[in-house]
Order: sequence, then structure tokens, then C-alpha cells
Amino acid sequence: MDPLSRTSLYVGDLHPDVTEEDLRKTFGQVGPLASVRLCRDKLFPKSVCHAFVNFWFPAHAFSALRLLNHTILRGKSMRIMWYQKDPVTRMNGIGNLYVKNLDKSISSARLQGIFSKHGTVLSCKVAEENGISKGFGFVQFDSEDTAMAALKALHDTVLEGKKLYVSKFLRKIWRQAGEPGFRSLYVKNLDECITEDVLKDKFSEHGKVISAVIMKNEKGKSKGFGFVNFDSHESAKKAMEALHGELIGSKNLFVGKALEKAERKEHFRQQYGYGTDHHKKSNDSTLYVRNLDGSIDDRKLEEIFSHFGTVVSAKVIRNSDGVSKEFGFVRFSCQVEANKALNSLIRTPFQGRTLYLAWAQNKEQQTNSLQQFYSHWQSYANFTPQPLCTCNHWPRHCDSPLFSSPIPTKQMIPWHPTLYSNFVGSFSPPNPFQAQNLQSIPPRHTPVWNSKDCIGRNLPMQLASLDWCRQDRYEGISKGQKPWSSAE
Repeated sequence: MDPLSRTSLYVGDLHPDVTEEDLRKTFGQVGPLASVRLCRDKLFPKSVCHAFVNFWFPAHAFSALRLLNHTILRGKSMRIMWYQKDPVTRMNGIGNLYVKNLDKSISSARLQGIFSKHGTVLSCKVAEENGISKGFGFVQFDSEDTAMAALKALHDTVLEGKKLYVSKFLRKIWRQAGEPGFRSLYVKNLDECITEDVLKDKFSEHGKVISAVIMKNEKGKSKGFGFVNFDSHESAKKAMEALHGELIGSKNLFVGKALEKAERKEHFRQQYGYGTDHHKKSNDSTLYVRNLDGSIDDRKLEEIFSHFGTVVSAKVIRNSDGVSKEFGFVRFSCQVEANKALNSLIRTPFQGRTLYLAWAQNKEQQTNSLQQFYSHWQSYANFTPQPLCTCNHWPRHCDSPLFSSPIPTKQMIPWHPTLYSNFVGSFSPPNPFQAQNLQSIPPRHTPVWNSKDCIGRNLPMQLASLDWCRQDRYEGISKGQKPWSSAE
């Protein structure tokens, strides 16, 4: 279909919070809209991060594609292309290229600008994770001939200091059907002096190498691992068997099959028992180390703890920029060795810092510990004080100040409106040059005890006969008279 007659656009890679109203406001600036439909999940009413926008006139749709493609909406770049109604056309992969070894600074818009010099680009996307480029992307042209011309022109060219690898895109089911075995190898424990050319030359001794890549951080330094791709499964298998454990530079290489994310998770689950009882037992021999110096790396951490036993793994946790978070984990072959290291190195000064060591905990154990901690303090927060006595005299069932009640009861304090008022005021020092308003503070009243019911008949016979316990002595209190004089 002629692009000048199209009116429907596909909008992908949307932020989950984008609404249809956001799309109407954004695309409505270009021209009048016929409809906007944000696709949602069938089971849950949440966005699946793509939508369809229909204009009344093709010219407005073409302008929206040209002006709004790869623009930011709610913090995420939109990918806009013409809507393909025929599913066969969408799924056949004609004119689709796979590009890898991209620098982190290469965005989808910039990649499309580079490839659009060789033909009409229908769609371009750089794969991202949490907003950070994963180093590869996809470019789709309007024809197979244009795509092959771009492949020949840009393959092995240097972009931002990295050599591009461009190939025809193949879907996963096609790759698995045409590849009975693996052809990509994962290589780690690389020395910092090893370059991609050295790595390629070393692996080329065992077969034809299509590409060799060493992963680097933001500063351009090697992360110590990379990938090597062969043209055949036999060459990859031969190189893995020959070079695994071989000394190159100052380190022994680890060479294995490159795994996809799902395969890697399954491998870790089977090897280390993640989600099983074996994983819980592995925490008995794993230590959590904190307050590390920023210069300590995995190798230095392993060297520190290797004096106390066999270190299975040592890892310093780092952020996305490769900067140490100053803590890590060390796993020993058994709990005895880990306990020995814990008792020996805890509170030990190292490079000007005092090391903090503890047993490592998984998420479930951390959750249980936090629940126990907060439930302990919650018991104090939920403490309810006993209510005070609201009568203005001592009840008969309460303890009298003159004698003990024969019935054991709790001591209760009589209530008074101003008895527990705060008459201290602020603890801050008063301003000597500011007038103090003391009239707003009510006077503190002396509580009046009505002990009439507690005198005479409630006293023992021996005390009731005494002169100072006579009833008339206390009846005078209510008339303003003193119960007795100092002369008495």
C-alpha cells in the first residue's frame, strides 16, 4: 500500500502509565484524529505498552510518523511505524536486520539515522533494560534488497570505538531449527590487558570466528568477560574443550556455552539449587562482608578469605557504573571454614576500615528477621495503660490511705482534671526580652479528699474509739474548719 494513502499508525514501546488521553493530546497536535486505541491485557485491565492511532487524512499520519517517532512520552521513547494489517507481512522478517556490539550511547533515533542513509527504514529499535541499552538492536527496511545493501555497507564498520556486527535477522524458532548445536561461547576471567583482537586471534586457532566481543563499562574498561561466535558448532565445541582453563595473561580462562536468559536461570537453579533446600543450606557457608574499601575487587576479596579455606565464589557488588557498593559475599566449601573466617576477621581493620561480617541471608530469611524485629517492638507500641479511678474519693473496695483492704486489689489513683496537666511549658530557654504570658496557665488545684465514708464505721473498733478518728473531726473539713489545731 502506498504510504501516502495510509492513515493508521502503530505506536510501540510505550510507558505502562501512558493513557489514551495522553495519546490524544500528543497526536492531536498534528491533526484531527479518527480514533485512538490503547491495547490492554485480556485478563487484567493494564496496558500492554502499544497502541493504534488513526487519522482522518494520510498527510497528518505521515507528519506524525516523521515528527513524533522516537520522541519522549512519560519518560520513554515511542516507536512509531505504519500499521501492517496482514500478519504474514509482519512475521516474515523480510528486510529485517540484527545489529549488535552497539555502544551504550547509541539510541534508537541515532541508529535509524545511520541506517536510513541506505534506504527507507520502517522500524528501528535498540533493546533496553531499565532504560539502559543492552548493546544490540533491530532495523527493518521496506525491501530485502535495501536491507542487504545496508548490511554490506555497515558490517564491520566502527561506531563510537566499537566494530558493528550486522546480520540478517532470524527468529528464534528458525535459529533453533537450523542450528543443532551452539555456536556462541561465553568467556570470562579475562585479564584487563586482553583486547578483542587478541581474543579473536586466540580462538581462531580452532575455527573461523565471526565475531569476538569483550564487554566494557562506562569508562571503557574491560568487565573481564566476553563472547566469541563461530561459523559452526564443531568449531565452537572444539575451542571450548581446548581453551577452557588455559592460562592467558595472568588468569585461567573459563569457556562455556553462551546461554540465553531463561537457560541461564535454569542452569543456576540446577547447579546452585535456587528455590530448593540446597540453596538454603548454601547460606550456611556464605558470608556477608560490609564496609569494604572501594579498591577491593572480586580477586582481592577472594585472596583475603582464601587463608581460611576453599573459597567457592567471592563477589563484590557494584552499581551500573561499575563502582563498588562496598559490600559483597564470600561462599566457602563448608560451614566450618566460613565460621573460622567469621570469627577471625570480624571487626578486623583492613585498609583503614573495620570489616563487618555476618551470615548471608536470602530474601525469605531477611523477611522473617524483619517481621520478628518489628513484632517485638509492636508489642510495646500496643501497650494499653490501665484506666484510672474516676471517683473523687476512695471507694470502699480500694485501699484506703489509713488501712489496707482485706480484698487484694490494684492500687488506683483518683482522677482530677488538673492533676496530670503539664505546667512546665517549653523546655527551650525563655527570652529575657520577651514578656512571658503566664495568665493562660490554669492554677493547679489541690485535690479534696472526701473520706467521710472511710472514717468511723470502716475503721477497726480499736481505731474508731480514738479521739482523732471521731466523725465530727472530719465533718468540719467541708465547713472550712481545721480538723485539729496545733495546740491539740
